Amino acid sequence: MNKRLLLSALILSNLLLSAGRLTAQSSGRDMLYYDKVDEEQARQDARNSASEDEANAVLFSSSKIDWRKGTFTSNVSMDIVKAGIPMPSGKNAAVNKVKMELPVLIKDPLLSVYVDDTRTLSDMVLDGSLTLEELTRIIDNAKETPAYFQNGGDRLLTEHTIRLEDIGSLFVKHKSPYTQQKPIARIASRAYTGIVIDARGMLPVHGEFVESLVDPCLFPKVYDSNMTLVYERNMVDPKIASRQGINSYFTDVNDKDFEKRVGDDPLWITAEQVFGVYRCDPIISSEDYLRIATVPENLKLLQQGKIAILLGKEQISHRVSAPDKSTSYYVELQKLRYVFEDKVPNTVIKDGPGGIQITVQDLNFVADSAELLPNDKERVGIIAAQIKDVVAKGNYTIKVEGHTADVNKPTGQMQLSIDRANSIVSILTAIGIDKSLISSRGYGGTRPIADNSTSEGRAANRRVEITIMPADSFTQKR
Repeated sequence: MNKRLLLSALILSNLLLSAGRLTAQSSGRDMLYYDKVDEEQARQDARNSASEDEANAVLFSSSKIDWRKGTFTSNVSMDIVKAGIPMPSGKNAAVNKVKMELPVLIKDPLLSVYVDDTRTLSDMVLDGSLTLEELTRIIDNAKETPAYFQNGGDRLLTEHTIRLEDIGSLFVKHKSPYTQQKPIARIASRAYTGIVIDARGMLPVHGEFVESLVDPCLFPKVYDSNMTLVYERNMVDPKIASRQGINSYFTDVNDKDFEKRVGDDPLWITAEQVFGVYRCDPIISSEDYLRIATVPENLKLLQQGKIAILLGKEQISHRVSAPDKSTSYYVELQKLRYVFEDKVPNTVIKDGPGGIQITVQDLNFVADSAELLPNDKERVGIIAAQIKDVVAKGNYTIKVEGHTADVNKPTGQMQLSIDRANSIVSILTAIGIDKSLISSRGYGGTRPIADNSTSEGRAANRRVEITIMPADSFTQKR
């Protein structure tokens, strides 16, 4: 049998097995990859990801973000009895252990923070814009309350607070701000003391037929209805951007710090839409943009970061969760790695920040459409069958993200990536996965993983990423 026929036979056999047309008992497939599973390694991986089984956990941490205060706060506790540390002589040892373990306990929730409209801190680590060493340094230098005992001395507690501005300052790279040129069109306006954008409530998402709440991020952008960029981080004096961020978020205009940010006579603007993968960027009317841009004093407000964005309470302050990467999660990851190895070409599987990440590269579609060519449809079908098997065994959801090569057609690329992500969703649901478990997004060509100037690089960038996400946990355990 030649190689092509052998590969086809393997693909067909694997698809049939995974789809459940042959039972695991009769095929023996489960026995094969269960032999490959190292359960002790899976337990160790769970401990390292701060998803230890609660019965064995010694350290616990729960985190909350407050964009109004600009803080990321974690409440950390240690079970002194389980830790086996004698008291009171061992208090210093217990405090040192908590400090040493903090980066592991806090890391995953912290990595979920939105940097801008398309990237989280996790994305910045993955693309090399941020190192884990830099993040660990921020954690180590953050404010921490003195440790104290609770429950008759059985628990040691402390509160750890990171300033979001300290994280944001890592991404302020410009040396001087730039000022937009005055627009040709003009409108009657005057000088104001600041700019307030009311983005509360559901808003239409630009370019999509849905509505969404606006979410905060470290560096929001502001556009007008013609998608003219009105405001972004490089317009702000870098010293101001590093020290206090490029804007403040509020829910209440009577907040004591509101006037400090925008003065006593601000320009009030109501957002009309929201933009961005993470729905962070308010869109204002062209008239409101002109009210800013035609007055030099108002353009100066942008440079000074005198911007306040009003959002709902649930967006500004909330608990932060992280994927619960339990021992069973790592067992499933090991199984998938074995099944995918040499059986699904141009597909990479890894333990990503959000869960099991399957990157399907060099996908071939009918030109300028979201229809997969037959060979790739078969490849995605095999992957879908494996995903169905994992989801059936645990509490998981699925995220599908579409990416295109960048050929200088940003609007078309964005829509095409959304359509292609949805075509993968159709395959997943066709095989029997509940559609309510699946979400999808498109990024266009904004997240390249290779050089778009070469055909090989464009092929790598033309991909779909499917993440099998375990249920979130608000408490990290180690």
